Amino acid sequence: RKIKDTGLRVSGEKRRIPGSILYLAVGLSVGIFLLVTFPKHPLSRSVIWNLEHQLNSLDLLEKKHAVVIDAGSTGSRVLAFSFHRSLFSSELVLKDELWHQIKPGLSSFADRPDEGGNTIIQLIDTAKSRIPEKYWSSTPISLKATAGLRLLPAEKADLLLSNVIDVVRNSGFHDSHGDPVVEIMSDLNEGIFGWVTVNFLLDRLTSPDESAVALDLGGGSTQISFIPSWGSTLQETPDGFLHSRELQGVHTNFYTHSYLGLGLMSARKSIVQASRLHTGDYSSPCFTKATDWSHQGDQMKIKPKDGAGFRACRSVADSVITAKNLHTPAEIGSRSIVAFSYFYDRAVESNILPQSGGQLTLNQYKQAAEKACVDPEASFQCIDLTFIYSLLSSYGLQDSSEVSVYKQIDGHETSWALGAALDLIHK
Repeated sequence: RKIKDTGLRVSGEKRRIPGSILYLAVGLSVGIFLLVTFPKHPLSRSVIWNLEHQLNSLDLLEKKHAVVIDAGSTGSRVLAFSFHRSLFSSELVLKDELWHQIKPGLSSFADRPDEGGNTIIQLIDTAKSRIPEKYWSSTPISLKATAGLRLLPAEKADLLLSNVIDVVRNSGFHDSHGDPVVEIMSDLNEGIFGWVTVNFLLDRLTSPDESAVALDLGGGSTQISFIPSWGSTLQETPDGFLHSRELQGVHTNFYTHSYLGLGLMSARKSIVQASRLHTGDYSSPCFTKATDWSHQGDQMKIKPKDGAGFRACRSVADSVITAKNLHTPAEIGSRSIVAFSYFYDRAVESNILPQSGGQLTLNQYKQAAEKACVDPEASFQCIDLTFIYSLLSSYGLQDSSEVSVYKQIDGHETSWALGAALDLIHK
């Protein structure tokens, strides 16, 4: 059908048809040869990318779109994805992505659900400005809430979602019947979608043994996800951590777990509350100056504690992590690791990582934490960096261990939303 449409467009361009056909014919021949002979070679990728770019501009490739709204604990974000299907591999190729955020998060409107619905309308309108109107009715949309709503009382979360569901269903985008268009996403899916995102962008989805471990640090929870390659991991992992899911048509065992309460904001709150005084104020070893902070309706006046510093702060952070029974999979020390979200944000803010992302050792996080914990002007850098270092160490990583830390890979967000979008399209 697309070939017919294209024929109508170019039928009057008599002088350009021969050149276009010749270019495409030669390009297709070269592309097929390279794909079959050297599918992973950079030259193959470059030729195929350029050829498909030309085909896509002529509207000769199948297009797919998806809209995902991430209702997180610290903000709501809309991500609108545009793909084309590769002529050579039949796989989806990500061509365009919109990312837009509104603060505060949906959970902040627990007592004002109508206002929460209005923020989602704004996000949907932003997505409509990016995806052509002719594709709206075939573009699946889904709103997935994460830790922020999981931590709310059930009745308040339900009231918020009931207001939002009408907004999403009346958006003009496709409502996938049989699947919840609005939901509090399971921690299982959050972990697996994050892993899919990272490995899709790294082009490792089809090579599970070479795939990366995905570490996500949100505001309310943190996730670890990977495909085990060690038999000992499969044998020694606790119940509830291993899940069988279909990947590229093959049933695959995923190691994935979400630790609710070990997101950066939730952990910060727990660390501060561990030093509560009888006066109701807090005296924390993780602060060098008096600080006021509120989170989820709790107001906290925090004072620095005598003997404050990295070691004392880490002791409290370790106790908070230990209370969550964090499992240490020995295998990840031998795997490539990609960390994102607050792992990236705090590293960039501390000037140990460029905005483009890159590799960090745990020791760099540690040194940044030690520096922040003696800085009289630091506010939350000491507590946040110390927690991040303690969390990574609790996974069994050494100070010399390297972690790839990114906000974007090839210009695309390292968010679980891309994995969710691919799941929506494949349903």
